[in-house]
Formats: sequence, C-alpha cells, structure tokens
Amino acid sequence: MAEISIQKQFPVAAETVWARIGDPGAIAEWIPSVASARMEQKIRHLVFADGQPARERITEHNDDERRYTYEYVDGPLPLKQYRSTISVVDSTSEASTVDWTATFSADSEAVETELTAAIESIYRAALDELSSLVSNPSVRG
Repeated sequence: MAEISIQKQFPVAAETVWARIGDPGAIAEWIPSVASARMEQKIRHLVFADGQPARERITEHNDDERRYTYEYVDGPLPLKQYRSTISVVDSTSEASTVDWTATFSADSEAVETELTAAIESIYRAALDELSSLVSNPSVRG
C-alpha cells in the first residue's frame, strides 16, 4: 500500500479556496491534467488531458468541514485500490492550507513507486494552478 500526503499554504481564507475546489465536478478548472469532468450522482466522470476517460466515486462530501473523499472506480491507471481526500483548513482568517492525501495499491511495489511519483506530480501541479487562481481573482477557471 502506497501513501501520498501533500500540503500547500494559500494566502487567502479557506472559504475562498473551497469555493474553487469544493465542487467535485469542477476539477478541470484547476487540475491541468484533467481536460473535462462532470458529475452523475456520486460518480465523477473525467477525461484526462491525453484523452483517457476515468471514473471516481465521491464517498464523502462535507462543505462545513471543507473536505471530500473519492475512490478510483476505473480508468487508465493500473490501480487495484485508490482512496483520496482533499480538505481546506484555516491557518488564520487570511490564510489556509490544502491537505491532499491518498492511499492506493497496484499490482507490484515497482508500479506503486511509479504511480506515487506520477500522482504526487499531478497533485503539486494542481495546487500550483489553484494557487494562481485564488491569488489572482481576475483569472477565471
């Protein structure tokens, strides 16, 4: 089982960040590797930038706690199991932190190592894009 935990601080209130990431169907606005996404009940249908489709199940969504959890259902990644949670927490009234974690398994330790690097890269690029969006309100997703 592999684990990922990424945190990034933002110079804006948690509500501002959550307004961008709290809608699971709007991830294409801030995750560069996702070309499109839409929700169908609890299932998020997404298409990666390379054209590959995937599905994820939203298993928990809590606006009050600014957190949601999702699981990989199917798609191009060779995952046996994948569960991820993204949350926004107050640091101060004018700053916040995004915490994005995942646990997953694949067919082998070597594949898990490769996927860890790839997923961490996706998370970091997404949080960098999110930082640009929330730090510059004139930028629209």
